[in-house]
Amino acid sequence: MFKKSIRLPLIYFVVRVLYQLIKNEEIRWIDNISISFGIFLFGLLFHWADKPYKWKRKQH
Repeated sequence: MFKKSIRLPLIYFVVRVLYQLIKNEEIRWIDNISISFGIFLFGLLFHWADKPYKWKRKQH
């Protein structure tokens, strides 16, 4: 679950830093890290919520 959640934010972070380095020659580290962390938390929550409940299976 952790490996699935870290892939997209890491790719986003690297691409964004390279784009800002080439285009603006100024990298906004705080913005890039905070957005990547938000994407990571969303992905982690998404993969966590995707698992079915075990208690619901036992009732039927």
